[in-house]
Amino acid sequence: MNAELFYGTPGRLREVVAPVVDALDCWVLQPERGPAPDVSPEALAKLVGAIDVCPDDPVPFDEVLADVGERVLAHGVRPFDPRCVAHLHTTTLLTAAATELAIGVTNQSLDSYDQAPAATLLEDHLVRWTAGLLGLPAGASGVLTAGGTASNLLGLLLARGDVTTDGLPAEARTWRIVASEAAHFSVQRAAAVLGLGHRAVVPVATDGSGRIDVAALDQALADLDRQGLRCIALVGTAGTTDLGAIDPLPALAERAAHRGAWFHVDAAVGAAFAFSDRLRPWLDGIASADSVTADLHKLCWQPIGASLLLARDGRRLDLVRHPSDYLDRADDEDDADDGSGPLNLVGRSLDTSRRFDALKVVVSLRSTGRRRMGAMVEHLVDLAAATAEVVAATPDLELLAPVSSVTVLFRWRPPGSDDGDALDAANTAIQRALFAQGRAVLGRTRHRGRVALKLTLVNPTTTLDDLVPLLTLVREAGHG
Repeated sequence: MNAELFYGTPGRLREVVAPVVDALDCWVLQPERGPAPDVSPEALAKLVGAIDVCPDDPVPFDEVLADVGERVLAHGVRPFDPRCVAHLHTTTLLTAAATELAIGVTNQSLDSYDQAPAATLLEDHLVRWTAGLLGLPAGASGVLTAGGTASNLLGLLLARGDVTTDGLPAEARTWRIVASEAAHFSVQRAAAVLGLGHRAVVPVATDGSGRIDVAALDQALADLDRQGLRCIALVGTAGTTDLGAIDPLPALAERAAHRGAWFHVDAAVGAAFAFSDRLRPWLDGIASADSVTADLHKLCWQPIGASLLLARDGRRLDLVRHPSDYLDRADDEDDADDGSGPLNLVGRSLDTSRRFDALKVVVSLRSTGRRRMGAMVEHLVDLAAATAEVVAATPDLELLAPVSSVTVLFRWRPPGSDDGDALDAANTAIQRALFAQGRAVLGRTRHRGRVALKLTLVNPTTTLDDLVPLLTLVREAGHG
C-alpha cells in the first residue's frame, strides 16, 4: 500500500522530481528577487512557523511544494546571484546538484563495505586522486567530511597522537598548536574538543597581506622553548577567511620538520588553486604537509557538504579506528590491510553513517574538466584584483588590504572622514541595510580592529559589470 512512497517503480521518481524542479524555477528564479529576502526576521518566523510539519493526514505533494515554496524557498539567500558576496558560500555546478538526487535515492552508507561496495571504492579513489593533485605521496589517504571544521578537527586529532587507551598524559598541559592569528576559528574549536583547550593555540602575527609573519613565528617558537612548552602542530593556512592569504608554506614545513611537529595545512579555500597551472605555485610546500583540509564545496562548487581530510601517511588514520563486531569487524580490517578484504571507511572517519558525496564530486569534475575548473578559479582571482583597482580608484571607498586571492576587503569612507567609531557604525549600518532590503549580501568583519566590508568572489559567472553597481549600492547606502 505504500509502494508509491519509495523508489522502486519505473517512472515514479520522474513524476515526483518534476514538480520539485517547477517549484525551484517558480520560487527561486523570480526575476524581481534580490540576493536575499526583503522580509523582517519576525515576519519570516511567522511565515515559517505556520507550516504544519506533520499533519495527521497527508497533504497532496503539489500543495506542500507550493506552500513551502512561498514560505521558504522564496525567502532564501541566492548564492548564484552576483550580489551575494558575503561568504565562501557558492553557487553549485548543476551536474553536482543533479547528482544529489542519485545520492539520496540510492542512499549508500559510507561506513561499511557491505552497505556501499562501489561507493566505498569510489570515495577512496577520489581521496587518493586529490592527494596526488596536491603532490602528496602514494601512501596518502583520507576521508570525506561534512566541512572544513570537521576536517581540521580530524587533522589535529592525528597531530595529537595516540591517546585512545589512557587519555591525555600529564605532559599534554605543555602541548601547543601554533597558527596564524588569521587561521580559521575551527583550530581553537578543535583544541577545545581534543581536551587541550583554547589556550593551547598560540596565535602568530601576520604581515600586511595577511600571511603569517615568519620572524614572529620564529619568536613564538623560541618563546615556547623558553617556557618549556612543546609545539605538537604547526598550522598553515592556504586561503584565509578574510583576506584569502596563503601562508609561506615551505617556511612552515621546514620549521615543523625541524621540531618534529605535525604540519597541517588548512587549504579549505586554496586547494582548488591546484586545478590551475598558473595558480598551482601558490601552493608550493603543501606537498610536505602531514595533513591537509580541502573543501570541495567552496571553489569546486559542490553542494554543501563536501570536504576532504588528507593524511600524508594513511596509516595514521588508524588512530580513529575502533572495530566493532557488527560493522567493521577486526578480521575484515586485517584482510583489508593486505588488499584481500573489504575496506570499511568508518575506520578513517569520526562519523559512522555518511553520505556518498564522492559521487557528486566525481560526476561534476568529469563533466567539467580540469582546465575549465582551473579557468574558473583564475577568473575569480583576476576579478578580485580588478575589483580592488576599482575600489582604490573610488574617492569614498577605501581598500584596506592587498588582494591575495578571491576576497576584497574595503570600507565606505568619504574624503576627510577620520572618526573611526563613526566609520565603524556607518559601515555596519550599510551591510545591515542592504541585507534587510534584500539588495545585497555583503560580508562584514574586522580588520586591524575596525569594521570592514568584504566581497568574497566565488561565483564564476560574476563579472566586473556586476560588481561596479554593487559598489555603487554601498556608496549610496553610505551617503544615506
